[in-house]
Amino acid sequence: MDCVLIGVVMGVMLLGLRWFVYLQGPQKRLPPGPRPLPIIGNIYQLGKNQTETLRQQAKTYGPLMSIRIGSVYTVVASTPEMAMELLQRHGQVFSGRTVPHAMDVGGFSKFSIFFGPAGKEWCDKRKVCKEILFSERCLEESEGLRQEMLQKLVDHVEGHCDRRDVVNIHDVVFMANLNLLLTTIFSITSPDTAMELMKIMKDFFSLFAPNITDYFPILKVLDPQGMKRKAKLSLGKLLAKFRDFLNHRLDHRRNNPNNKKQDLLEAIIDITQANDYNITTQDIPYLLLELIVGGIDSNSNMVEWIMTELLFNPDKLERLKREIKSAVGENGKIQEADIASLPYLQAVIKETFRYHPPGPLAVTQMSEADQEVNGYMIPKGTQIVVNTWSMAKDPSIWTDPESFEPERFLDNKLDFKGQHFQLIPFGAGRRICPGIPLATRILQMTTAVLVHNFDWKLEKDKDHPDHKEAMFRINLSKATPLRAFPFKI
Repeated sequence: MDCVLIGVVMGVMLLGLRWFVYLQGPQKRLPPGPRPLPIIGNIYQLGKNQTETLRQQAKTYGPLMSIRIGSVYTVVASTPEMAMELLQRHGQVFSGRTVPHAMDVGGFSKFSIFFGPAGKEWCDKRKVCKEILFSERCLEESEGLRQEMLQKLVDHVEGHCDRRDVVNIHDVVFMANLNLLLTTIFSITSPDTAMELMKIMKDFFSLFAPNITDYFPILKVLDPQGMKRKAKLSLGKLLAKFRDFLNHRLDHRRNNPNNKKQDLLEAIIDITQANDYNITTQDIPYLLLELIVGGIDSNSNMVEWIMTELLFNPDKLERLKREIKSAVGENGKIQEADIASLPYLQAVIKETFRYHPPGPLAVTQMSEADQEVNGYMIPKGTQIVVNTWSMAKDPSIWTDPESFEPERFLDNKLDFKGQHFQLIPFGAGRRICPGIPLATRILQMTTAVLVHNFDWKLEKDKDHPDHKEAMFRINLSKATPLRAFPFKI
């Protein structure tokens, strides 16, 4: 073991020395940035809030800067213009993806839409999502299922009202979204199945914490934080569940050929059997995993941030309540068709996307070749990061950026679907999230239901420091859960 450790240390030192010599030697002009130390690079400068540190550094080094995180050379874009250069103008070159060490298990990175290489199979999977699974027709057909799950959410919160019990907003919304997806994809309504999956998924999401092997790849063989081992366990459990669901459905189709279910799993199986796309039965469990895991945590986090801001800004909450009541009536039930007549709801959601970017450093891609951008050379294999946090706090883009002001979007046609680079919560370019249509419907309706059906009171005093503290992982989540008492209206 001592020999292994000595070898690892020597390897890290040699790698750091190689980078130090490379950065000192003659070369094409790289984007500017703080000088890295041998071996550790700029890690020591990042601190607890990396997004804010990078924002401040961009003021010194410019909108396109470079840092070295351990042995990983990284270029950071901090303005909409630079984000557009990287993700749109040179999107083909920068369409690679850096795969976290923990996620490179069980073939996941090969089959994944999020992490997979941007080849023919990847394009076909995205095409299936866009043209079939998240198409307007498919979403309209499944609205009834979403309405059923939203009513169950209302019933659940009403139970808290009757018991005068506090609600953990994130957990309640997480479970509601999970139930919704299980029903929509698998026609599963079992609470036990939902609870089992919720526990496994929370273990899975914990793997997106910083992992030293992502910055010092030479340490992968040791897996010092045990992240790869944990990933094999939780990812294995999730894939096993989805394979069970798939095999059960295939058996059902063989035994009942004229009794197909009306859910997304049937549509996916039909696609694989028609051979119209380069997708096989082997791909299905991985596709199912991303359909469920892809948006459930980020959507739950966003509803929690929305409710936090509304409870902190009662005038905004009251305005939203009045708008919904005017559109559907005091006792009316909100339909997805009503969203178009709720501009303030849409503005609240856009402002929350801006004020609390769901993945402030999540737009993480990789250069597939050397590419010159803005007069600088970005080498092949460079990690590409767009700091959406920096753009959200930029006074040259937003008036009074430190204030939560949904009104800024009422007379502003700016959208968040990848065309306006000052607001890209779902990414942009070739790697933009394919699930935007479903995610936005769930986010809008969940928020509207919680606001329209209940009054809310914070469990802790408004001035308590816990309320606004964030935890920076792949998604920006609250460090302390939002807990509030609901009251029937």
